[in-house]
Amino acid sequence: MLIKKIGCVCLLMIVGYAAQAQNADPDPHKLLQALRTDLQGLTAAFKQYELDEGNRQLEINTGTVWMQSPDKFRWLYKDPIEQLIVADGEQVWVYDEDLEQVTVKEQDNALNPIYVIINDELSNQHYDINYELSVQGIDWVSLTPKVPSEEVKSVWLALEKNMVKQIKVFNQFDQVMVFEFYQTEKNPKLAADLFSFSPPEGVDVIRAIGD
Repeated sequence: MLIKKIGCVCLLMIVGYAAQAQNADPDPHKLLQALRTDLQGLTAAFKQYELDEGNRQLEINTGTVWMQSPDKFRWLYKDPIEQLIVADGEQVWVYDEDLEQVTVKEQDNALNPIYVIINDELSNQHYDINYELSVQGIDWVSLTPKVPSEEVKSVWLALEKNMVKQIKVFNQFDQVMVFEFYQTEKNPKLAADLFSFSPPEGVDVIRAIGD
């Protein structure tokens, strides 16, 4: 009888451990690794907006983004106002055509949310990475700065089928900036000069100090 009881207890323990294993959260590092495997670049249409306390979308912008690992991107806002942001790996150029003005600064912001997609080294160096939840087949991974930042409290990535569907950036006031991505293409053919920028003739060039 004692042997039978011990056997039942062992069986229950095995079943319990199996259930725990099945219910264990995915490894967030492996999810990001799957996202970045063989990733040289991507392009996508995007929608950007702020969320208010009632989850209403404010200040909606749309456009197209191109990224190239590990640190280059081209961010084109089309509506409601056209603006171009180009990061060439050393500098970031912000071109406002309507204002006939270009702002340029050193590209040294390690917490830029774009880098959490395309730069594995910067993500692991500057962020604590955790798995948050799964909603309708979409996994949410959070990245919290290891050193507190005045601008970024945390970044949440929505991942589906090894692609980024959404980025949420929370600041220290719990304001939320959302980027939704559509028509995403991995490793597209990109023009050689896509991530370079030369100010058009006649525009004012302003050099920013710091970030």
